[in-house]
Amino acid sequence: MSKKNIVVVGYPKSGTTWLSRLVAELLSCPLMGDWGYDHLNPPFQEGLDRRSEYQCFKSHHHRKQIFEASQQKIHKIIYIVRDPRDVVISGVHYFHFIPSILKKIKPLRSSAAVSKFINRMTPQRQKKKQMIKAILHGNSALNQWLSACWHDHYASYLDEDVLFVKYEDLIDDPTTECSRILDYVGYQADEAHISESIKKQSFEEKRKAIANNSKGTYNDLLRVGSYGYWKNEFTPEEKSQFVEAFKEKKSPYAF
Repeated sequence: MSKKNIVVVGYPKSGTTWLSRLVAELLSCPLMGDWGYDHLNPPFQEGLDRRSEYQCFKSHHHRKQIFEASQQKIHKIIYIVRDPRDVVISGVHYFHFIPSILKKIKPLRSSAAVSKFINRMTPQRQKKKQMIKAILHGNSALNQWLSACWHDHYASYLDEDVLFVKYEDLIDDPTTECSRILDYVGYQADEAHISESIKKQSFEEKRKAIANNSKGTYNDLLRVGSYGYWKNEFTPEEKSQFVEAFKEKKSPYAF
């Protein structure tokens, strides 16, 4: 019997990895990794020994790409949405920023050590400028998953068959959001299971689990786990850019 595939989708740096792990925990099913990819590193897989009629995946695909990315059938889509201004700040700390002219030099492009060095030397204001470009207009030069702008990615999933979960609500009231997810999937779980799932997938518990991890990948994924810090890191001009860009667009956030 084929598995019921639950795909958790989100724009990069929106909490997609966190929610996909949480959904898999709630459903007591394996988190298989990225939708459309067979071979992935451990941060994107979890609980592969769990036995369930469900299996969970994470994805950053745009709606027009997600059904072409895999031959497997999608049972349910859960979309996690996060304030794009916080996505900017989170992306600044996550992505590697290398000037376009240097990307053309093969030795620099292929050297992880050199890439990291250049990234450290790149001013924060330049990184923020590139992330704002990605959010407002798309920026495939920075990362393939940033080719679409934030609003186009979000709006492509506006459908009654898709469950939307706000990153901020998941932090403030995880129990309610988990209950919504379970209702949407049609899976029965008691309060104790929900509470235990939230605890196991909390930022605090995950940080404890990776304390001795030397690879650093988990640490990159679990930087802060909060929201609203754009308010102190955006300049007035940057704030105005978002007000102007979103004044005629449908969004779950006020600008």
